[in-house]
Amino acid sequence: MTMKRPRGLLARLLMPCCLLATAFAGGPLSVGGPNNGIPGQAFVWNPAAMPIQYRVDAGPMASTPAGQVVISNASGLARVQSMFGNWQQAPHSAIQYQYAGQIAFANGTPLGDIITIADYNSALGLCQAATENPIIFDATGAIVAALGLPPDIIGFASPCSLDPKTGFILSAFATLNGQFQDGIDAYPNFELSPSQFDEAITHELGHFSGLAHSQINDSIFSVGCTVDQLAGLPLMFPFLVCQSRSDMGLPILSPDDRAWIARLYPAQDFSASYGTIKGNILFSDGQSPVQGANVIARDVNNPVRIAVSAVSGYRFTGNPGQSVTGDNTGGSSHGSRDATLIGYYEIPVPPGTYTVEVESIDPGFQGGSGIGPLDPPIPLPGQDEFWHADESAFDDPTVSDPITVNAGQTVDQIDIILNQTQPRFDKYEDPGAWLAIPEVLRKSISLSTGVPA
Repeated sequence: MTMKRPRGLLARLLMPCCLLATAFAGGPLSVGGPNNGIPGQAFVWNPAAMPIQYRVDAGPMASTPAGQVVISNASGLARVQSMFGNWQQAPHSAIQYQYAGQIAFANGTPLGDIITIADYNSALGLCQAATENPIIFDATGAIVAALGLPPDIIGFASPCSLDPKTGFILSAFATLNGQFQDGIDAYPNFELSPSQFDEAITHELGHFSGLAHSQINDSIFSVGCTVDQLAGLPLMFPFLVCQSRSDMGLPILSPDDRAWIARLYPAQDFSASYGTIKGNILFSDGQSPVQGANVIARDVNNPVRIAVSAVSGYRFTGNPGQSVTGDNTGGSSHGSRDATLIGYYEIPVPPGTYTVEVESIDPGFQGGSGIGPLDPPIPLPGQDEFWHADESAFDDPTVSDPITVNAGQTVDQIDIILNQTQPRFDKYEDPGAWLAIPEVLRKSISLSTGVPA
């Protein structure tokens, strides 16, 4: 995903489509599908092979367009190690990382300072061959420009090799656009504070680790960056919207970030520290599942600051395929084909009492900034809706009932029936379209209107 800066301060975070175009967010970046990993299960790094070994570019992290070094290699390396540390220090998570030296070829020859697109392709080739996990310093933004990306891209990262048998991530990379740290802040050469930049790249290292985007507190676009809103805003939100979390006295990772990195890489104390809320999102018939809805569990005592999300159907494919056109028979290799997962969600939460609500994914979150398995996202009819015990297609969507979750407990069947959706076809209906009006109906039309058939 790439972090970008479109709307004022806004910085978008992307996932390079050429490497891993599937985002199953509100949690894992990619989910196994037919003959590709374990269907319905997240691709993660092998927990038995920790720490994840990464290598770093030999050049400076940031330089001016004239080539003057602004952030040295040593300083850049220290910052990268700190960024990885943000994830490694997440409570109840067992993920670990280790610096393994400069990026080098298989024979041990160092790749050197990555300056040109040819250098970049060499580093990326090592990642695609699963021999390196390179962290690339694009010191002047020249590589971002050579890739045809806009200048407001702060960085991007992705796994680039997945084991189709085991479901493990084999390699990943990240690219940092040093132009944001060169001391110049005049279009098209944007600038961020060091803490903003480091948090943006920490976001990218979340993708490196197998995490996708999350949507919580997207009202921040309209209400602004209050401390409470920012506290609950995931670091894995698709855009850099506000000042840095650390400058506001907040932890780098939000509750959503901490919950999902621990869920994907659980430490021994995970089950003693988290419970689970799960259920299905359904259309108004109360039976047909809804894929692509954003589901949020909010702590009743602190709903803005403490919230964790998932996307309905995140374990199901976004493209099951069809043979009618002859060019999409198998569909995507990612995501399960188990129909019981189409509207299914599960949310890891710290022990507490929660409400659960469902909302549409922001229509602007598409492509590399996408959330969930559907791209573009599909808007839900009606308003946002809370779960309560007497769910129906005609209930008051603002009424909620509390859900208490203890450590190690799973609270199931928290199903939300959406209001105001179209009913599904029943078994007696013909969903096909007429190519010509049947003769009996043509005569009926003629008699009723007086128009000759």
